[in-house]
Amino acid sequence: MAINANLSKQEIETNNDDDLVPLLVAEDIIKIYQTGKIETQALRGVSFKVKPREKLFLIGPSGSGKTTLVSVVAGITKPTSGKVFWKNLSKDITRSTYEEIIKARRTFAGVIFQDSKLLPHLTVKENIELAGFYAKVKQKVVKQRTEFLLKFLGIWDKRSKREDTLSGGEKKRAAIATTLITNPKILIGDEPTGDLDVETAESILDLFDRINVELGVAICIVTHSQQVAARANRILELRDGVIIGQHGSQISLRKLENSRLLEIDRQSRIVLPKSVLQDMHSPKHFSITTENGKIILHPVYKTDFEPNNMTHVTTCTMCGNLVKNKVKFCDHCGAPITDKGENNGFKK
Repeated sequence: MAINANLSKQEIETNNDDDLVPLLVAEDIIKIYQTGKIETQALRGVSFKVKPREKLFLIGPSGSGKTTLVSVVAGITKPTSGKVFWKNLSKDITRSTYEEIIKARRTFAGVIFQDSKLLPHLTVKENIELAGFYAKVKQKVVKQRTEFLLKFLGIWDKRSKREDTLSGGEKKRAAIATTLITNPKILIGDEPTGDLDVETAESILDLFDRINVELGVAICIVTHSQQVAARANRILELRDGVIIGQHGSQISLRKLENSRLLEIDRQSRIVLPKSVLQDMHSPKHFSITTENGKIILHPVYKTDFEPNNMTHVTTCTMCGNLVKNKVKFCDHCGAPITDKGENNGFKK
C-alpha cells in the first residue's frame, strides 16, 4: 500500500535534535552479578555515546557483556556503578527511581526484544494501540499514529490479524510498531533479527534504515550477524566486559583486525587483542617508547623484578630510602623501622 508522505509529517514528527549533543551517554558502567559467594563482573567500566540519528551496533563473543550493556542503557537493569544519561531526562537514570525511568522511557527509547512480546489475544492494531494507552499517549494521537505505522511498516492488511496468524517478519514489524507509537528518539535492541531467516532479516534491516532516515530515530542494537553489522554507522567491539575497539561499516566479523581501531577508555586503558598477543607469544609486560609521533610497544618476556638471586633489603615506609639491616630508625627521615613484609624489598 502506498504511504501518504504528508501523513508522516503530520502524525509522526521527526526528531530534529542538535547533532552536537549526545542522545545517550554511558560513563564507567560496571555490573557485577553475584550468585551465592561467586561474583561475575559482566561489565568493567564501559563508556560510550550515541549521537542523534546514529546507527550504533555492539558486537563481541558470547559472555562479553553486550546484552547486559543494552539492558543497562535502556534503563531495565541497574548497574553496580557508573552513570547513564538520556537527553530527555535531566539526571543520571541510575540514580532515578523505576517510576521516573519508565515515564522518561515512554518518549525516549523503544526497546526491541528478539521475542515479539505481542499479546496473542489481541489484533496487531489493538497491540499497537494498547502500547500507546499504557504510555499515556492521547487517544486521538494513538489512533493517528497507529494508522500511519501500520502503513509505514507494511502491515496495514494485517491490522486485524492475531499473532498466531502472522509470519516471523510480520510479527517483528508489529513489535516495532508498538515501540514507535510513542515517537521515541532511539530504538534499543538485543539481536532483533536473530530469529529470522536471511531474506526476512534483510527486509527488517531495510525497515530500520527507513526508520533511521525518515523518522530520525537512532538505532543501538546488539548483533552477531555480518548481515546486520554491515548496516551500521559505527560498531563497538566488546570483550570480557570492556570496549576494545571501534569499527566502521566496512567490517568482516571473521577478520576484525582489518578494521579495528583500538579504544582508549575513560580510565586511559587500552586492550590489546588476544590474537596479537598470541602472535607475540603472549608477553605479560611491555616497555613503551615514542618515535616520530608513533607509540611503540616492546614486548618484555623477562623482568628484573623477581626475587631470584637477589639480596634482601629493607626500605623506609615513610621516605622510601634503603636502610641498613637491623637499624631502628631511618638515617634519612628518622622514622622508626620495623622488619615487616611491607618494608621488605629485594636488590641484586
